[in-house]
Amino acid sequence: MRRAGKIARRGGHACARFAGDLAHAVRALALILAGALPNPASAQQPPPRIWDVQLPTPVSDLPEEEFVDPACGTNGGPPGLAIGTFERFERCRPEASGLREIAFRYDDELEFIARAARDPDAIARNNAMVVLGQPVTLSLLIDRSGLVQGYRIFTDPHADEDLRAQAYAVAIAFKARFGTDGWACANMPAAEGETPILGAFVKERCEKAADGLAITVESRHYYKPGQAMLDPNTGLPMVNQFESSARLQVMRAEALGK
Repeated sequence: MRRAGKIARRGGHACARFAGDLAHAVRALALILAGALPNPASAQQPPPRIWDVQLPTPVSDLPEEEFVDPACGTNGGPPGLAIGTFERFERCRPEASGLREIAFRYDDELEFIARAARDPDAIARNNAMVVLGQPVTLSLLIDRSGLVQGYRIFTDPHADEDLRAQAYAVAIAFKARFGTDGWACANMPAAEGETPILGAFVKERCEKAADGLAITVESRHYYKPGQAMLDPNTGLPMVNQFESSARLQVMRAEALGK
């Protein structure tokens, strides 16, 4: 049974949210009582992750039980039109490259069960939508033939303020994933109105070519125009008013030339 709790995340009506969470909780309790909660001693096969997708892969071969809630991607923004299955990718508008971005998330049933059992170790093991503790969003890039040609990972712009302040540092982990050597990085100048945060200004773009892949990592950490620590009119703190983010894009180099 696909988790009814997804209704809540998509902003359904209050009654649907309650019913979805209740159904999810009942299922979690049943699995706990049945001894289904994973533990370190179990030899459970780890679920597939975005790193495991071989490029190019037909959309029909994607693990739709683990990669759920596919929707039209918006290059780091909130998901667009829900499409139900990756094979309906053509419902999404192509980018200038001709590729269609399809956002998704990992199935979180094991995490939900761990939370119901109040098992912090199991929660940490099964909370997959994070990198270096930062919540992230995911998307695949699909060509007109239905082949996955790349993917993107973004830090979540809706994360808690204190957590998001360090989101730009996830770029270090992104680069380390593909080796620390061979990166060509450029520090971009501040645009008009962009100012440092506590003396630190980060606006970096790094590129690397390796194993037939074109890899791009971007990091941002600064105030945008109109943002500041304190409101200049009231002197009060401005809540969550800053840019701090990291972005990874991995694409087949051949796809860039099409």
